[in-house]
Amino acid sequence: MASYAPLFVNNNDQTWNPDAIVFNSWQQYGTPSYWMQKLFRESSGAMIHAVTVNSSYSGSLAASAITWHDNENSFLKVKIVNFGMDAVSLTISTTGIENSVNALGSTATVLTSGEVMDENSFPNPNKVVPVTVELRNAADVMQVTLPPHSFSAFDLALAQSTLVADM
Repeated sequence: MASYAPLFVNNNDQTWNPDAIVFNSWQQYGTPSYWMQKLFRESSGAMIHAVTVNSSYSGSLAASAITWHDNENSFLKVKIVNFGMDAVSLTISTTGIENSVNALGSTATVLTSGEVMDENSFPNPNKVVPVTVELRNAADVMQVTLPPHSFSAFDLALAQSTLVADM
């Protein structure tokens, strides 16, 4: 459960920043704060797993991992925030998860921008929005690179376990 205030702001009466959704009489856009809230809302109600970050950049990283299920599939979602000014390469290892990672259906979503103070606007409402790509290299152990000042979410599809019944 999360709450965000103020959620909406009229462009003609913007008292403070950030708000989540900016509107005027005929258009609207989500701020980077809106997109962050949306990304954390997804896959809630899941099982939390312990996370260890071993990196010389560990002071600029925060991470969490959960398993969640939609109607048909199971996923391991690894969320990592890179607060630092440098790109960080690291290894994600899924030890301790019952099922292995399946590249088919795995995705990476990244929210970042070229400048840390970038904002969306009516002329450019998609300047800072999440970008989702397929993760063709998804595996139980995989290398990833986190852009500076970014939020990355890796939805790793978990292979379905096969149940064998004794008859």
